[in-house]
Amino acid sequence: MSLRCLIVDDDVMARTAMQNLCSKIEDLQVVKLCDSAIEALAYLEEEPIDLIFLDIEMPEMTGIEFLGQLTTSPYVVITSSRIEYAFEAFEHQVIDYLKKPVVLPRFQLAIEKVQEAEKAIQAYKSQTKDIYVKHDGRYVRISYDDILYFENIGDYVRIRAKSANYIIYSTLKSIDAKLQDPRFVKVHRTFIINIDQIKDIEENTLVISDAVIPISRAHRPGLMNRLNFL
Repeated sequence: MSLRCLIVDDDVMARTAMQNLCSKIEDLQVVKLCDSAIEALAYLEEEPIDLIFLDIEMPEMTGIEFLGQLTTSPYVVITSSRIEYAFEAFEHQVIDYLKKPVVLPRFQLAIEKVQEAEKAIQAYKSQTKDIYVKHDGRYVRISYDDILYFENIGDYVRIRAKSANYIIYSTLKSIDAKLQDPRFVKVHRTFIINIDQIKDIEENTLVISDAVIPISRAHRPGLMNRLNFL
C-alpha cells in the first residue's frame, strides 16, 4: 500500500528532515516538496496525493488557511514547532499533529494511523458500488451502474449519468486514481467511460448513449483488453 506524499514547509531544513524520515518507511513515496501552501494547492490541482505533511506558520498562506481551501481529501499530518494550533487543525480532520523536531518513533506512529485508516477505506471501497459528489450544496449519491462517463471540461469534470449530469471541481487523473471498479476505463485524456454502457466501437471512437467519444491510440489497447470478444 504505497502512499504518494507531499511535504509543505517554508523551511528548507524542515523539508529535508521530513523527507529523510519518509525515506525510512518503505510505503511512503515523496513526490513533491513545496515551500509554500500556494505552490502545494497548484500542484494538487494536477496530481493526486494520498498524504500531506503540512507546516502551519508559512508566509502568504498558513497551513490552516490551506486546509480550508483543499478541494480533495488527502490524509494530513501537521508538522509544527507550535502546539497552540492543534485544536484548530483537528477541526479540519487532520489525522495527526507532530511537534518539531519530529523523531522517528513518533513519526512511525503517525504513519501507522494513516495506514490503518487507508486499509479501512480500501476495504469499504472494495464493497461499495457508488460514489458521492457535491452538487448544489449537498452530497448526491450516484450508483456506478448509473454512470455513463466522466468528461474533462477545463478545471472541472462532468459526470454524465443516466439520471442527471453533474459538474464537479476535480481532474480526471484524481478520479481515475479513486475509482475502484474495473468497468471504468480511461479511453482519452478527456474521457473515462463505463465499459458496460458502450453501444459500439469503431477504430477511433465509441458510442455511449447519444455521445460519440474519442479513443486515443495510447488508450485503445487498455480498452480492448477489458472487453470480451467472440
